[in-house]
Amino acid sequence: MRAKQDDDLQPDDDESYDDFMDRCMDELGDEDACQLIWDNDGDEDRAATGIKHKTHAGQFTGLEFVLSDETPDRMDDVILSDGWDLKNFKRNPIALFNHKSDFPIGKWSDLRVENRQLRGQLELAPFGTSERIDEIRKLIDAGILRAVSVGFKPLETKQREGSDWGVTFVRSELVETSLVSVPANPNALAVAKSLNISPQTMDLLFAKHGSMDARTRRRGITGEQANTSRNRKGSAMSGLAQRITDLEAQIVAKRDLLEAHLAEMDDSNVSDADLETTGKFNFEIAQLEKTRSALVDSEKLLAKSSADGNGAGRSRALSTTVITGADRERVAAPAISVNRKKDLDLLDYVVRAATVTYIARASGKSIDETRQRIYGEDDGTKAFCEIVTRAASAPAMTTVTGWAQELAQTTYADLMPLLMPKAILTRLAPKGLTLSFGTSGRIVIPTRSRTPTLAGSFVGEGMPIPVRQGAFTSQTLTPKKMAVISTWTREMGDHSVPAIEGLIRQAIQDDTTVAIDSVLIDANPATTIRPPGLLNGVAATAATAGGGIAALVGDITALINTISVQTMGNTRNLVWLANQTDMLRASMLTAANTGIFPFRDEIRAGMLNNIPIIDSATVPARALILVDAADFVVVGGEAPRMEMSDQATLHMEDTAPAELVDGAGAAAAPQRSLFQTDSLALRMIMPLNWVQRRAGTVAWTQNVTW
Repeated sequence: MRAKQDDDLQPDDDESYDDFMDRCMDELGDEDACQLIWDNDGDEDRAATGIKHKTHAGQFTGLEFVLSDETPDRMDDVILSDGWDLKNFKRNPIALFNHKSDFPIGKWSDLRVENRQLRGQLELAPFGTSERIDEIRKLIDAGILRAVSVGFKPLETKQREGSDWGVTFVRSELVETSLVSVPANPNALAVAKSLNISPQTMDLLFAKHGSMDARTRRRGITGEQANTSRNRKGSAMSGLAQRITDLEAQIVAKRDLLEAHLAEMDDSNVSDADLETTGKFNFEIAQLEKTRSALVDSEKLLAKSSADGNGAGRSRALSTTVITGADRERVAAPAISVNRKKDLDLLDYVVRAATVTYIARASGKSIDETRQRIYGEDDGTKAFCEIVTRAASAPAMTTVTGWAQELAQTTYADLMPLLMPKAILTRLAPKGLTLSFGTSGRIVIPTRSRTPTLAGSFVGEGMPIPVRQGAFTSQTLTPKKMAVISTWTREMGDHSVPAIEGLIRQAIQDDTTVAIDSVLIDANPATTIRPPGLLNGVAATAATAGGGIAALVGDITALINTISVQTMGNTRNLVWLANQTDMLRASMLTAANTGIFPFRDEIRAGMLNNIPIIDSATVPARALILVDAADFVVVGGEAPRMEMSDQATLHMEDTAPAELVDGAGAAAAPQRSLFQTDSLALRMIMPLNWVQRRAGTVAWTQNVTW
């Protein structure tokens, strides 16, 4: 029945990957079979248009973005494309979402400067990484997330020619790059809601975009504060910036509607109503763009008048331009003209004095000079400035309650990773044979027995030739797996920083690596649950007594000889397994009375007697293991399969979990319903098995004396 359904079920020409998989799962209930049908679909139209590539599991791999070009931005700044320094960023090219350092969504590849543009390809984390990542991928597919924002560190700047305010960033170091949304787009909001995007992601996508300024969108990183000083007309300028942002959102929304309208039009039969609608959209977009251009020009003029600092009626606009050391003098402490009144309250004089003190410290000028620039020779202000500067007071300190411990922010640094032992399996497996079960239930590895022999014999003339019979045996590998589950509440998932889901995923993989290595090098036999340890059935070779370099040479010789005898000299790819401390001690052994370290340079290069070393803290101290890795076979061991659930009921037991209800009707305790407690669970499954194909290809010693 399955084969017949597979033959009949094929993707439609205009059917997306997700729609086909849903339909296929309804009919077959087998995800692997559905995936195979999709992969084998040979439709030429689909291949020609690239639909298959875009909608498959790697549908966004290689998605090309222009990260930056040399177009002047709204603050009239330009970043020169040939001045990008990408060296440090390429070492860890993580892609973020909305500049949130705790929200990585993938990585950037093929970063380059091409056609005076900084370009790169976004490789998103795969489906199933987390619910948030899956939602991000849906939003990109829907065309909502389509903009990129770069964070950079200016290395060299200059005043932009032909601009009264703009800056040219001659050299810049790329620090981080984020995927960002179109702010306040009502059409995008409606589409996102139709995709059943979670409230948390909706908040990240659309919340407070109206107040974002150019510093957030382009985020220059200098280690210094951007100039954000405002005078009494600052609210008008912030309102102007808000109006420009709102107009940009309206323009994007109108363009989306126009694009949808044009896509629905039949070019062979265009009606008057279609032409009227098209003309209406074109007119509205043109009007919005004219209005936006006028407001942007006004913003630049107001910014210029603020920079000049002339006249009593001028104001300084909120500036989000990156301020470098060379520009500080240009923007520091502009002249402020105020309307004085003859009779001020005492509190007004106190405020004046505090203002003078603050601006003096910020600009590096004296208090008297700053006071004269702002308030002139006003006697009352002068007297209060002298009182404030001479008053006995303590500085604000982060440790003093009330002045001003409450203002000190608390920042949690990135989680310090555990120092995990280096894995043995991942370094030993490539030296042997790696297989995969696929759809097979077992893998049989045939091997010929050494006895009885099929060797030829000398035979005399006319004498009968012996007829001998050989013997064969086999190693059988069946699927086995490592597995674990961990849980947390939804509130913890929503509010933890860094996100608890990512931490638990990494912790599971790190800790599982140690557990696998512990099983790999023990002496226990294989069972229906676990593979055999490498030392199973292998008697330890006696350690050489006496200590020093002679004992080390004796142990090396004895272990190599043991494997050579057992394999009749047929060794192919020998590898040492050793504790890191033991290798350090071996490197410091000296030849008697010579001061020479015979093994130091070789061990530093990862070799011992020209045999590679796999060192790990999971190898017991003062033990040395020699393995012919050519006979080591691993099945599985690829990246673990991670699955999330908020519906399951679990027996919350970490050592001996039981069936929720056994055959006698007894319930396991304690139990927890994820649905009832609004919790989440992450399950890790890793198929894994291994075997050493030939006997006699492992030797080891313990309690070494060197």
